[in-house]
Amino acid sequence: MGARISIIASGVLALLATGAHAADAIVPETPLAPAAPIATNFNWSGAYIGGQVGYGWASSKLLVDPAAAFKGNMGGFLGGVYAGYNFDTGTNVILGVDGDFTGTSVGETISHGDLASAKTRLRWSGAARARVGYAFDRFLPYIAGGAAFGNIGDKAHILGTRLISQSKTQTGWTVGGGVDYAVTDNIVTRFEYRYTDFGKRNLDLAVPGLKANEKMNSSDIRLGVAYKF
Repeated sequence: MGARISIIASGVLALLATGAHAADAIVPETPLAPAAPIATNFNWSGAYIGGQVGYGWASSKLLVDPAAAFKGNMGGFLGGVYAGYNFDTGTNVILGVDGDFTGTSVGETISHGDLASAKTRLRWSGAARARVGYAFDRFLPYIAGGAAFGNIGDKAHILGTRLISQSKTQTGWTVGGGVDYAVTDNIVTRFEYRYTDFGKRNLDLAVPGLKANEKMNSSDIRLGVAYKF
């Protein structure tokens, strides 16, 4: 009986010793390195408002039937404000609406010696547009188009007789494209090209029996800075 107890005790001690050696052999786990921060794309959603400056050039055609035709190319500076709202679809596609109002000095005086002269000026213009772009983080190339409106002033005379002296607001369409760049989370710069067609309009003449109409289209390049809310 004593011999059996001795054998059991020896076995228990052997098991304890084996467990101790196994515990000593366990290698502690190496702590995981901290995960690198995940880069996030800039969030374009939200409203914005800003100011812009630029240069525009336009071509006009004034027809006075049957007396004369005036054609001219004109240029000048422009400046104004714009505002809008962007909708981030979550797939890098950015949809938006954009509106602006701009004063211009785009105009020119056209003359045919002492016989006739005409002066046309785009006094101010504006637009309401839809935009679609594809974001590359803080860069947003886009195209835009919509309705345009502008106030065009005209003066003309033939042989000293005043034919036209008026200004009217004309509607048309506009299309263009550009790129927005988010300098900070709230400051967004813009570079844009735009083409606008103000359509054809009839003019009121001071001389009975004469009819006149005018067409005008313009192109311009604009630089803007906006605050994004």
